[in-house]
Amino acid sequence: MKKMKHIALILALALAVGCFGTASVFAASQTDALSVRVNGKLIEFPDAKPFIDENSRTLIPVRFVAENLGAEVSWVGETRTANIEKDGILVEITIGDSNLRVTENGKTKLVQMDTAAVIKDNRTYVPIRFVAEALGAYVDYSNVYRTVGIYSDVLTSEQIESLMALPYTKPVGALGYEDAKQRYNADTLAFFYGTDRDSFTAFANAREHLYHMSSEADVDAFYAEVVEMAVNTINYSSDTMTVSFLTDTSCIYQSDSMDRLTCAVRGIAMVELKVEPMGLTARETAMLCELGFTHLAKGEQSIPVDVHMNARNGNDITPHTIAAAGAQE
Repeated sequence: MKKMKHIALILALALAVGCFGTASVFAASQTDALSVRVNGKLIEFPDAKPFIDENSRTLIPVRFVAENLGAEVSWVGETRTANIEKDGILVEITIGDSNLRVTENGKTKLVQMDTAAVIKDNRTYVPIRFVAEALGAYVDYSNVYRTVGIYSDVLTSEQIESLMALPYTKPVGALGYEDAKQRYNADTLAFFYGTDRDSFTAFANAREHLYHMSSEADVDAFYAEVVEMAVNTINYSSDTMTVSFLTDTSCIYQSDSMDRLTCAVRGIAMVELKVEPMGLTARETAMLCELGFTHLAKGEQSIPVDVHMNARNGNDITPHTIAAAGAQE
């Protein structure tokens, strides 16, 4: 059982803004280096490298899908079709065909792509966004850091998209970027916020910035630990209520703060009240207020939450602030 201690609260309503789509973010130079991150882990491609085709779509060796997305892949030579199956979903993709066949629960649908699978250097390459999304994963792209992000962990694609649509939050007392621009020169801003903070309107850039500004030897494992600590900060269980924090590395981002070592872990706080609110202890009621719950009732409720973590190098990871995700001062 983990207790929430020494954490301040920003009480405000969550405000939604437009979603950041993935349909048109894969345009880039075919000669630039391209990285792929799956559930927070940067993937190594020792030989066959991903590339961007003439349709500005990222193509990846089909074996990558089997090795990193947990799918089974088979090849039908007669039709030059790759069959990709995971969790009862069958994806059929034929070389040169712009239609993707997806079968789930006995029903088959065609997904129209604006590119096609190809054979290159005797390897089968598939357009990863279409394949990964057909398998239920969330896919985005950081144009600043040239990194494709694929997430199929704790949060669903719908949950990730909803969470990413909310405005960023600041730790309590932090100086935000817009105010900082009025006070500091470009060099100082670049040190704390990166050279292209305006690009953070795309969540993938705000997330990927964390990995690139850290000096941790194993930065992927470090931020996985940051997420785990945030979960432990929120999770709570007693005879009267259970609190669970649903999140993963898809929804971490550089907080709107002059402290570049403060990482926001965004997720969904799920609360199950086993008794009527009057049956909760004073401490439990305070916990729910800290999370931003304003109307309590027996049963299940949820709210989007940001947990700001002090994520300093050397594994000095501690909670800083809890805020309603999207809350604005």
